[in-house]
Amino acid sequence: MPTIHEKIECIIADRGLTKRKAAEMAGIKYTTFHSAMTSQRKMDFETIDAISKALRVDIRFFSQTKSKVTLEPCSEIDDLNSKAIGLLDEAFQAGVRSHLYAGKEISLEAFLNWWFASSGRLEYADQLIPYIDLFNKPTSDDKRIQPLQTGPQSLASVCFDVQHPGQLIETLEGFDGDINARLLNAHREALEKGEPVISHPSLDVNLRDGKRFTRRYRRVLAPVTLADGTTLVANYSQDIRPQ
Repeated sequence: MPTIHEKIECIIADRGLTKRKAAEMAGIKYTTFHSAMTSQRKMDFETIDAISKALRVDIRFFSQTKSKVTLEPCSEIDDLNSKAIGLLDEAFQAGVRSHLYAGKEISLEAFLNWWFASSGRLEYADQLIPYIDLFNKPTSDDKRIQPLQTGPQSLASVCFDVQHPGQLIETLEGFDGDINARLLNAHREALEKGEPVISHPSLDVNLRDGKRFTRRYRRVLAPVTLADGTTLVANYSQDIRPQ
């Protein structure tokens, strides 16, 4: 029997939406929705009810026990969804820019809101830049990720006490090969998907000063595009807690 998560995936695909759009239409935080869908975590009734209303599906659909998920086509719903998405996009982009210009607190959710509002273009990002690190696209020969710019308030700058990309490169050179390989693969995954990738990695490494560093954190890696068309990888991370 399909799980609720599989049924939601089916509805989203049937409506031609992304998880991001579905979360916006349902008024649910994308990070919360993404985490629940990825980990197959139990959702409360209010969340399921919000999704069913936003996507115009009878909530009883989620209690069906059919072995295969099928949805009846509905052009009226498709038209309504298209109009709603257009209006949401306009309002959302204006709201995100207003939020950033007002100097509101930067969070992972704020970073995601900015990325989707700007379609990954590195613009309207003055408030974000101090909190993110930018990396060149990895080549097939690279052994580690390649920092281009470090934000003075990024998690890496604060935790590793780095002031510029050169110091971050030195820090990465002190990591073992497996850790650097995982970081490279994560950057490549974000580039291949063409959208933000959220994860909750852990680190257990020795730093430049010889101290051991252990931490679990939330990370979003996303491709960003400069005005000249150059694509970079942006890293925004949040501390969870020392291990």
